[in-house]
Amino acid sequence: MITAVADLDLDKLLEVETLSRETVAHLKEQVYSSKENREKLDAKINSMRIDLKKEHDGAKAKDLALLLGICEWIVGNVKEASELLKEVKSRKIGSYYLGKCYHELGDYAQALECFERAKKADAEEFDICMNIAETKRMAGNIEDALEIIKSFSQSHGNSAELHYQWGYCLDALGDYDEAFNHYEQSIQIDQHCAKSLFRCAFNYDLNGEDEKAIEYYEKCINLCPSHTNAYINLGLLYEDKGNYDDAVYCFEMVLDAEPTNPRALLFLKDARSSGAMYYDEEISKKQGKESEVLNIPISDFELSVRSKNCLEKMNIRTLRDLTRITEADLLSFKNFGETSLNEIKAILTQKGLRLGQVLESGSETELFTNKTPEKKIETFYTVSELEFSTRCRNVLSKVGIETVEDLIENTEMELDQKGVNQDYIDEIKDVLSKFGLSLKANDNSAADLEDNDEE
Repeated sequence: MITAVADLDLDKLLEVETLSRETVAHLKEQVYSSKENREKLDAKINSMRIDLKKEHDGAKAKDLALLLGICEWIVGNVKEASELLKEVKSRKIGSYYLGKCYHELGDYAQALECFERAKKADAEEFDICMNIAETKRMAGNIEDALEIIKSFSQSHGNSAELHYQWGYCLDALGDYDEAFNHYEQSIQIDQHCAKSLFRCAFNYDLNGEDEKAIEYYEKCINLCPSHTNAYINLGLLYEDKGNYDDAVYCFEMVLDAEPTNPRALLFLKDARSSGAMYYDEEISKKQGKESEVLNIPISDFELSVRSKNCLEKMNIRTLRDLTRITEADLLSFKNFGETSLNEIKAILTQKGLRLGQVLESGSETELFTNKTPEKKIETFYTVSELEFSTRCRNVLSKVGIETVEDLIENTEMELDQKGVNQDYIDEIKDVLSKFGLSLKANDNSAADLEDNDEE
């Protein structure tokens, strides 16, 4: 039985004698399922590169070239992988993964040659035949690809891969409805068939059915390994709908895996700019509404004749004027008493204002923002409500910190022990400081006592 995620043993999985396509597929899935597993494989690759340079035994060097080539392919170093696998293309599994490399590099003729060589040992090997069909389709030989696929319709009619390949060929021929039926069949057979989920999402996207496209893209990104183009397309749909934070998250996820992905870098910049513009527009709209309130004439309100006359003589015409005068100033005016004062205070209260407010705040722009106290850190319930970056929020969630109370009960050392790196700890400290709070101080008293005991 293949090793589970928690017990990933690369030395055991990467044994030449027992290496199979099933093992490689499993290894690839596990490597992309967690950062820890990816780091393990990266370290293993570096170790194998060194070992290969030192190895003088020809047979052992070829074994190392095979294993290293496959590992390089798994992590996306396709060119490096192809150079290594050329040395072992006489081996069935070496030829197969060299074919995968050529396919990804767009050299379909070489890919077909390698797949055909790998198939010689078993002419009816289904998965290799599907690779051949896919490569023929990519090379433009769609009818040839369909012929191969249809030849397995009886023996492998219940294969999700078969229906995916069949659907893609029909897509290429313009038979979109029938293609979609095959994608749906593929998903019915295997609800985790990422390739078919992506094709369905993509077709919904092209047809303008955004909600359905989002639904299928979201299913796609929840699988492992994640589909880069699904993240990018989903991010664009989120951005179109004004969900800028979600869009930024999608593009950041792509850049976590591919830091130099040009499309993700471009779209991330656009999403952040659009988000900033959106919030600026909201602030502008809010300020416009506030200005409208301040410009409301006093005559619009039902005041006593005495109050109106007094205000007119004092040249007070709008609510804005009332925010610039104090109670004492009003009461000092002849014939303006407590009754009139209470009338004025009542109409201001209706609009969230009060007498002399501009004099207190020093600025009209702060009239409405200051009508309630600033939100204290204690009133936040979850860390998601704070101004953390998407990546920082994800890290905190992974280590089980969901509330602000949980967060501030940790010391820097405790966060570090839980796997939160220093960049995120610095960000956490910076955000908390804005609210007058900090992480729990490191408790050195116990250590001091121990030191004293030793003395």
